[in-house]
Amino acid sequence: MIAVSEPESVPYTAADLGFAGDARVGWVRRLRGGIARFRCLRTIDDLVAAERLQSEVFGMSERDLLSASGLLTVAETGGEVLGAFVDADAAQPLAGVLIGWGGFVDGTPRLVSDVLAVVPERRNLGLGAELKRLQAAVALERGFREVVWTVDPLRAANARLNFEKLGATAAAYEENRYGAAFAAGLYGGMPTDRLHVRWELAGARVRDRLLGGSAPTPPNAARDLPSCDPSLTGVRCRINLPADIDALVAADPEAALRWRFALRAQLRDAFASGWRIVGFAAETDLARGISSYLLERDRL
Repeated sequence: MIAVSEPESVPYTAADLGFAGDARVGWVRRLRGGIARFRCLRTIDDLVAAERLQSEVFGMSERDLLSASGLLTVAETGGEVLGAFVDADAAQPLAGVLIGWGGFVDGTPRLVSDVLAVVPERRNLGLGAELKRLQAAVALERGFREVVWTVDPLRAANARLNFEKLGATAAAYEENRYGAAFAAGLYGGMPTDRLHVRWELAGARVRDRLLGGSAPTPPNAARDLPSCDPSLTGVRCRINLPADIDALVAADPEAALRWRFALRAQLRDAFASGWRIVGFAAETDLARGISSYLLERDRL
């Protein structure tokens, strides 16, 4: 007789995270007094809208964006193209899109979250965070326990989402991933360095953040922490980043580039010494426009 193992239960569902519905009919969630609807985008018309949104939000060229014809295969990998719609938007029906490819690495299922784009006028609703929360629930239902993606380390808003709201971590750095010509209107022609982010969906840190079991880091949490250095013997430190890189790129591109190289050196050294990013604190130095990554490592 062959023993059949019981399927692993999921630590939370879309309903636990406040979404009503399912992948067949879509999901509904109330956000800050409004109604947002979410659904899987699988028709070519929907995916053309997802392609267009990438261009509008990031200023991507046709070479750089993920095309509608290519996105047709995402669902066939176990991943999904998730779209967000706000009832009040008649002229802009697609307000946000999140693309994640499914697959296996070394025999382990893993979702690669590739693009998250939300129209600027709807970011105040928290659509980006809600798309990620829904992605987590859908991924768990399909057997994924880990999601990975890359993010520009200079973007404080993304750091707040990834490490504070979602509970993700980062301990790997890649220089100039896409080349300096990628979305030059957004990045000012700088090298496109990226953090590699890891999201352990069933881990306690992520469950607490998604289910509201842990409070966000207060803005002044990093002020008394030492600046990260490989020689530190403690278990917590900080690394600063600009609070608004877009404003800095527009006002002083050379200063933005100096931040790129300084952060590159600090983060690479920190990761090589066993540190990892586990949080983010805004307004570490408000007068100078500085925020901070919070890093931890196991005791030596």
